Amino acid sequence: MFRFYPIVFVFIFQNLFFSQSIQGFHIPDSLKEKNYDQLQKAYNKVFRINNNLAELYANTILLKGKKEKNNELIYDGYYKIAHTRGLNSTNGHPYADTLLTITHNVNTKDYPAKAYIIKGILYNYDWKYAEALDQYIEAQKLSKNKNSDQYYYIKKLIGILKTATDENKEALPLFLEYYNYQKEKLNTNDKDIKSYIGSIFSVANCYNKDKQYKNALTYIEIGLKECNKYKDYTHYPYFISGIGIANYYLKNYKKASESHLKAEKSFIENNDYGNLAITYYFLGKTNYDTHHEKEAVQYFIKADSVLAFSKEFYPITRDGYEILIDFYKKTGDKENQLKYIDKLFFADSIINNSKQYLSKEIYKKYDTPILLEKKEELIADLNKKNYVLYWCLGIGFLLISSLTYFYIKSRKRIKQYQKQAELLLVKSKESPAILPLSDNEADKENASKERSKNIIPDDKLQDIRLKLELFESNKNFLQKNITVNSLAKEFETNRDYLSKSVNELKEMNFSQYLNGLRIGYIIEELNNNEKMRKYTIAAIADEIGYNNSESFSNAFRKITGTLPSYYIKLLQAS
Repeated sequence: MFRFYPIVFVFIFQNLFFSQSIQGFHIPDSLKEKNYDQLQKAYNKVFRINNNLAELYANTILLKGKKEKNNELIYDGYYKIAHTRGLNSTNGHPYADTLLTITHNVNTKDYPAKAYIIKGILYNYDWKYAEALDQYIEAQKLSKNKNSDQYYYIKKLIGILKTATDENKEALPLFLEYYNYQKEKLNTNDKDIKSYIGSIFSVANCYNKDKQYKNALTYIEIGLKECNKYKDYTHYPYFISGIGIANYYLKNYKKASESHLKAEKSFIENNDYGNLAITYYFLGKTNYDTHHEKEAVQYFIKADSVLAFSKEFYPITRDGYEILIDFYKKTGDKENQLKYIDKLFFADSIINNSKQYLSKEIYKKYDTPILLEKKEELIADLNKKNYVLYWCLGIGFLLISSLTYFYIKSRKRIKQYQKQAELLLVKSKESPAILPLSDNEADKENASKERSKNIIPDDKLQDIRLKLELFESNKNFLQKNITVNSLAKEFETNRDYLSKSVNELKEMNFSQYLNGLRIGYIIEELNNNEKMRKYTIAAIADEIGYNNSESFSNAFRKITGTLPSYYIKLLQAS
């Protein structure tokens, strides 16, 4: 009887739980008549191949579940959205957290264990291995003697954690156990082709990591045959990449290069930047070992660019920077030599300071003292060249003087922004409420004058008050292209009533009200969501409904007295 209440609670307060899930999402016409089985098949077909499309199917499943009040669809929708967003390096944690909340008191074959599983998977994608392991252990307790599929799947997930910390020999038995379990299921009505093929890849990948390359190729061949047999190509590009890696180490360079070039296309199409960077690294190594140095350098530069764009780093790519340093030393390009020394310093700082990169075999050609000495020599040499340039700049004294004036003025503005960012951080920690608007007296006076002119029937005012409350609680203000006209139409009122009601109820005009909601929301998100702080300003602007970064920055500055870049920098440093 007690289990009934959480389910009722979910339906009564479903907007509180689901508001962040599919904001602004509408089921495309082509999917409206599809049933769950059809959507599931469509999702399985593109998962890990085109994760943007997979997320579309996941959102459709969730929205259909909400409309039909079908808990199983709701749970599955949240699970799938969290997973696809995690694979796309976007934030899947809110969806996993919601799934944990709504299944906490559920007792089915799959839940709540499956909620802990997806939370662990997301932690693994974030390289938080200890946290991931905690989630897997909790899921294993819940699934033992209850769901064999989950129980063995968790063994595979723990194996993945072990390979991440280079415990490959310990991981291999877990992967083989999972593979044998999935293989036995092929003879039953409960066979799971996707999981079966995935288990083959796990074994092959572990053999590659353990330097048993011929065994890896044996399992890759099995995996490719099964992909073609069952028409399931989810893991296909990863098998191809595995062929490239194994053949590189076996010195079959032609085969290695062909495989990596083939895998590259799939990784680009699916925005899989981590595997794309590793692919470019191996193409660089293949060309370097076959004495195609210029081509190798271009691939190492590509690998670095992808890693910089994705803000990720993989220890295996480290010696690519050493090759770049040697190349630019040989060509006499001291600027690029210094650039990649700094990159190598950065790589080593991550390896040395992050638990995610515990590796037993990272060999360093350049140790830190040598790098420091070489860096100082390069800087000194570059400074000598610049000395001649300083004499030439003497004729531009008047220009420099004027630039200095603007520089000082700019520094004052920067200090003011920094000070305002510090005040904002203190204020936002004390109260997460929507921040007040600018202290501009003209704004206040204009708003006061507008309120004094407002004569709105009380019943209209109360109706709009309720609709504004729903507008805020559902976070509909994050949608793009909201105007007073569009919102008035949605509220089934006229523009004049809505504008005057906002003046009366919020003591500000509509533009100030909308910007206040958005800026208040993003400040709270930035405070609580470390991953959001890594977004570009343009990406954040798009996330909260602005058409460009300039309009977002201007609104942020007017409300807070600082710019979003200064506030994010302060959060990252705190």
